[in-house]
Amino acid sequence: MKKLFLLIFITLIVVSCQQKTENTSQEPVIISGTVQNAPVPAVILKNVRNKPVDTIKLDNKGFFADTLKLTEGYYKLNIGPQYTWTYLKPGNHLQINVDFNDFDKSLSYKGKGAAVNNYLAKKMLTGIALRPKTAYQYYGNLDEKAFLALQDSIENVYNSSLKNVNDEKFVALEHFRNKVNKATLLSRYPMIKAYLTHQQNYQTSADYPKAFEGIDINDKRFLQIPKGSQIVSEYLNYMIAQKQSGNEIDPYKRLQAIDSVLSDPELKEQLAAQEAKYNLMYTQKLEDFYRLFDKIVHNPDLKKPIQEKYHNIKAMVPGAPSPDFTAYDINGKAYHLKDFAGKPLYIDLWATWCAPCRAEIPYLEKLKVKYKNKPITFLSLDVYDDQAKWEQMVKQQKMDGWQLISTDRDMPFLKKYVVDGIPRFILLDAGGKIIDANAPRPSDKEIENLLNKAIAKK
Repeated sequence: MKKLFLLIFITLIVVSCQQKTENTSQEPVIISGTVQNAPVPAVILKNVRNKPVDTIKLDNKGFFADTLKLTEGYYKLNIGPQYTWTYLKPGNHLQINVDFNDFDKSLSYKGKGAAVNNYLAKKMLTGIALRPKTAYQYYGNLDEKAFLALQDSIENVYNSSLKNVNDEKFVALEHFRNKVNKATLLSRYPMIKAYLTHQQNYQTSADYPKAFEGIDINDKRFLQIPKGSQIVSEYLNYMIAQKQSGNEIDPYKRLQAIDSVLSDPELKEQLAAQEAKYNLMYTQKLEDFYRLFDKIVHNPDLKKPIQEKYHNIKAMVPGAPSPDFTAYDINGKAYHLKDFAGKPLYIDLWATWCAPCRAEIPYLEKLKVKYKNKPITFLSLDVYDDQAKWEQMVKQQKMDGWQLISTDRDMPFLKKYVVDGIPRFILLDAGGKIIDANAPRPSDKEIENLLNKAIAKK
C-alpha cells in the first residue's frame, strides 16, 4: 500500500512548427479555431505517447490555424493547464472552438472530423459528471455487487453513445478503450477496498470477474489509446498479484515482468523508466533493479534522470548526514535542519491535497501524545502544495506541534531523498544523520520500535 498514491507531474514541451510532422504521404490534417480568454500564447498538440507534434500560435483574438501531416489516431490538445483528447485522420478539416474559462462545456467542433471529436467532447463531460462515482473513496466503499453493477453501467453509458458514430476504426478503438479502463478498475477494487476498510486480508468472492481476462497485454491497440502505457502497467501489477499473496509487490518484480512479458521495445523502455522514476526508492533489490533497468533502457533522455536517482539513493544510507532544508512556519519564519539538532527527528512529508497523507495525521497525533515526554521531535513538512490552503488547514484544524511548509518543488532536500511520492517519512538521529530515509508510517506498528531505538541511542 506504500505506493498506492503517487505524484505524477507531466511537463509541457514546446517545439517549433518545423518539427511537427510525421512522415506520411497521405492528405494533410487542417485544424483551426478560436480560444477565448486564452492564458497562453499557443496551443500545443501531442501524440498519444505525449510527444510534441505541433505548437500553433494564437493571434490577438485567440485564432489559430495550421496544416499538418499526421497519421490517424488520438492527439492531446493542450491549452495551458487544460487539455482535451482529439481524434485526427488525414483529410480532416476541423474547426475547434472553446472558451478557456468554461473549457469542458464550451468545447465544440465543426467541419470534416467533427462527429468523432464532438463524441469525445461529450464523453469528457460524461466523465466529469461521473467523477464522484469513479473516485476510489466512493467505489472502494461499495460492496462487491454494487461495485460491479456500477462498472457495467459506466461501460454501457460510453458504449451506447458510440452507436451514433460513423467511423468503424474509431468505434473499435473506443470499445477497446472502454473495456480496458473497466478492467483496470476491476483490478484495483480489491486493493482499494482493503485500504479503505482496513481489511488487509480482504478477498473478493469466487464469482468476481478476472479483471483482464481475454485481453492480450501485447495488443497493439494499447499503443494507440490515451493512457495505454499506464493501463499496461496496471495490467502487469495485476498479473504479478495473481501469483503472490499480500498487497506489496517489489518494484524489481514489476521490472522483471516488464522485461519478460512486453514485446514492443519502445513501450518496454517507457514502462521501465516509469517504474524506476516512481519506485526505485522502494525496491529491496536496488542493485538488481538498476542492472536490469540499464539493460532495458537505451534512450539517454530516459536513462539520465534515473542514474541521478540511483546515486542519490545510494548516498542516503543509515549514518549519512541528512541534506538540509529551508522551510517556513505560519508566520513566515525560516527554519533549517540545524534548528532541530539535539533530538531524533521524525519528518512527515505531506500535502493538504493528499488523501493518504491526511489519513496518517490521526496516527501521527497519537504518536505525539505517546512520546510527549520523550526526547524526540515530530516535524510535519508540507511540500508540493499551495501555501494558502496549507495555512487554512493549519488554522481551521488547529494543528499543533512543528508545522512547516516549503513551496520550492526543486528543493535539494526533496531531490536528494528522491521524493517522488507522498506521504513520506524520514527518521534522523540527534546529530542530523539518517536512521531511515524511508521510515515506516505512523500507522505502521513497526514505527514505535524504530523510535524507541532512536531515543535510546540519543
